Amino acid sequence: MTDTTTARQFDSGREVDVPPEVNIRSSDYFIARSLGACGHCRRPTQVFALAVPPGHQTLEFDAHSGQSAGSGDIWHIASHTAFVFYIEYLPEAVQGGVRRHTQCYRLGHDAAAMSIYWANHCESCGCLMEDHELFCEPDGAFLPTGESSASSIQLWPMHEPLQALAAGYVCDPQFFDAMSRD
Repeated sequence: MTDTTTARQFDSGREVDVPPEVNIRSSDYFIARSLGACGHCRRPTQVFALAVPPGHQTLEFDAHSGQSAGSGDIWHIASHTAFVFYIEYLPEAVQGGVRRHTQCYRLGHDAAAMSIYWANHCESCGCLMEDHELFCEPDGAFLPTGESSASSIQLWPMHEPLQALAAGYVCDPQFFDAMSRD
């Protein structure tokens, strides 16, 4: 059921090929804003993320089908919220929604991971901010350890479809209900 047409993204006027496959899709999503510290200059900076509500779908490769990749894949409906990160592909409409909130969440090259993905960049020095630090470390910008720190994360509901190719997925993030909504 995935789109097999060639997709392209643009970063600073440069055309970037992206895979047509997606592994996360949802009828709507959230743009989240938090505060993080830049690993390079150590200054505080706004950081952004995408979250999907219950009812979003995740693609699982069916390794037991005995068929080629894609032919036995199964879409699962999730009953929980999730943050998605290490995102390699976003459709133009979602990119536009993100750009209305920030210019610091954009395609970037991570030399350590040897990949290009949608990432936060420091407002002060412009350096790419590592997704692992933001989503996987306790008290990271999107991994609060209590309701009070979660309440400083702002969520904007986006009432449009999301399709993404993401390598990172935080299932049922703690204190999601304590995050503020606009």
